[in-house]
Amino acid sequence: MSDSRSRYAPQGSQYEKYNPRKVSKRRTRRIRQFFTRRLETFGCIFLPLLYRCCMRLVWLTSKTSSNCQQLIESLSKVQNNFVATVWHQEALTTPYVFRPFHAHALASTTTLGRLITALLEDNNFKVFRGGRRRKIVLREMIHYMKAHSGVIYGITVDGSKGPPRVMKRGACNIAKTCRVPIVAVCTQAKRALHVNTWDRTAIPLPFNQIKTQMIGPYWIDPACSEAEFEQFCQHLQNELLNLADYVDRSLHNGSPSGKIQRDFPADWGDQRWAPNQMGSPLGPWDLQTEHTPPWAQGNN
Repeated sequence: MSDSRSRYAPQGSQYEKYNPRKVSKRRTRRIRQFFTRRLETFGCIFLPLLYRCCMRLVWLTSKTSSNCQQLIESLSKVQNNFVATVWHQEALTTPYVFRPFHAHALASTTTLGRLITALLEDNNFKVFRGGRRRKIVLREMIHYMKAHSGVIYGITVDGSKGPPRVMKRGACNIAKTCRVPIVAVCTQAKRALHVNTWDRTAIPLPFNQIKTQMIGPYWIDPACSEAEFEQFCQHLQNELLNLADYVDRSLHNGSPSGKIQRDFPADWGDQRWAPNQMGSPLGPWDLQTEHTPPWAQGNN
């Protein structure tokens, strides 16, 4: 077990140490690589510091609300491991929100991935490195969660290149194989800048209203059929869309801002939950924090 634990542990910023990049035979490229690596190292120091200062300013000057602590504490009484799903648009705010929970995340092996890894680690995350290793890293994450307790995976389910708000299947595969629940998370600010990228990354402004809402858990039977698996994935995607719509409306007094809805898939429509209802269950154990399925991790 000890070998398994170390073999599948997240490498984080140590990935480059154990997987050094090839040195070019051409002198001009070697010089370019030298300066590029120095710039990356500077970025890995400067970017987390800048992020921490900016987010602290935003949080200190804003009215914030979150139910994450409450739901995680309730869920941890019956299940220590779970997968948290978010939209990639919220990737800039999520690390700061999850800072107290020492979560795990996934970043690519590119230069940008190295910078993101440094930022995440500064916010108490442990980071798996994926990119072209996506099939390998999925197995690593599954093995790691099976071997450890108290693991929270934070996954941007429409990343890393989109399309926006269309969920990929990796998070559901992890939850199914590891027999752990999934929660849906949304963090939005009433006033934010949106970067001109495929996901329109949101940058919250100071003197703001920021709301984080977490709903769940959602359970997927490890013995489900392919059709049932697809049904679960579609249901979870709709729940994430509903959650984004709910948080957006709550920040704007019941009227959608328009910034969120225009990024939704064209076939989503207005599928809001019933009044006074947060989330809708697909299976008999969904949205319950007191009971777990008989096949859940730790029950066998």
